[in-house]
Amino acid sequence: MNKFSLATIGIFTAALLTSVSVNAAADKAKTEVTPKNMTCQEFIDLNPQTMAPVAFWYLNEDEDFKGGDYVDFQETVTTAVPLTIDVCKKNPQSELSKIKDEIKKELSK
Repeated sequence: MNKFSLATIGIFTAALLTSVSVNAAADKAKTEVTPKNMTCQEFIDLNPQTMAPVAFWYLNEDEDFKGGDYVDFQETVTTAVPLTIDVCKKNPQSELSKIKDEIKKELSK
């Protein structure tokens, strides 16, 4: 084999490996779970330390607070997380975005 053939084989091998790694990264990106598309079962399976930030995020997503209003993080930890867990245990296949209104309604009581 001459140097040209070895170089050509090396280039094709590098291109093939790059293609495989890009496809693997794309597949991983498709299966990542974010609070935006998280199911109730995935929320229940979370580390308890991460439940409060996730609940805070999904309850306050798309909210425009006016006049200095805000949602206290401690309130989210003490009330919204246990309530979300209870609702999620009843409907584990639901998405968090689908139960958001139910949770907010219960919190406003």
